[in-house]
Amino acid sequence: MSAIISLEGLKFHAYHGVHPQERIVGGMFMVDIHLSMHIPAEGFRDDLHNTIDYERVYAVIAEVMREPKYLIETLAEEVITKLFDAVSLIQTAHIIISKMHPPVGGECLKSKIELKRQRPY
Repeated sequence: MSAIISLEGLKFHAYHGVHPQERIVGGMFMVDIHLSMHIPAEGFRDDLHNTIDYERVYAVIAEVMREPKYLIETLAEEVITKLFDAVSLIQTAHIIISKMHPPVGGECLKSKIELKRQRPY
């Protein structure tokens, strides 16, 4: 039996992008993360050690979002890698990172990367 723990609508002002202006002014980024885990045989038992800690997940994502990158694809890879290192209960990770109003030469609400990975064993 497995469970999916999600954090949706995480909002960050960050300095990612290939254009110099994006690295000076920054922009708004949205992150949704879905993490699967095996449910312990004894159940959750109202014990944080038996589940994925939301605060820890948020802290890892926030740390990665603070370091400027050219590509949101790189951000997605790095978040998942660091989450696998930080939270042993995670079996699979599905992340969506949206860059709001990207500079594409016209009106665009968002660009996004969606990345799914299974824990390497």
